[in-house]
Amino acid sequence: MLVNAGVPTPTTASDLASVVDATCDKSVDIVLLSMATRDKITLLRVVGEACPRAKVIVVGISEDDEDAIIACAEAGVAGYHLRTESLFDLLRLISRVADDESFCSPRVSAILLKHLSSMAAERRSGPVEIDLTAREMQILRMLENGLSNRDIADRLCITLHTVKNHVHAVLSKLGVSTRAQAAALSRRMQ
Repeated sequence: MLVNAGVPTPTTASDLASVVDATCDKSVDIVLLSMATRDKITLLRVVGEACPRAKVIVVGISEDDEDAIIACAEAGVAGYHLRTESLFDLLRLISRVADDESFCSPRVSAILLKHLSSMAAERRSGPVEIDLTAREMQILRMLENGLSNRDIADRLCITLHTVKNHVHAVLSKLGVSTRAQAAALSRRMQ
């Protein structure tokens, strides 16, 4: 169901084609998406692309369906109306979302926070994949040993200008701005 600001009657869409037709005018404010709908996550993404300012509320979601809850959050939903909640709860949720609030139950919040924590832990502890060439890896090892550009050029029998280019590439690929940061990051990766 799509709710338009200037239209007192909601518009109903039941499949991908009708969602695209209903959202093409871009005046949709709130979308209620039934979790019983086939291809619901695809529909969420289509609504997000077709009408990015629309706020989506998923209706009829189960607190036990962690995968759907996370997929909905990743698709940018503004609110969750659970299967166990009443029509009054839905009306209150629509009002809150219309006032630019996002809302979900404590259980849904816990699922989302757990997911965020695990993502953060993966970023902190997961292996950092850096696509350095063999020469750039040599340069990085020499930076770890504190060698100057001139020393690196002499050891590798390449020009100073080439060393500077390699150092710049290494710093860029590692996402750091100094040689010391590159060396520290390299040590942490080992």
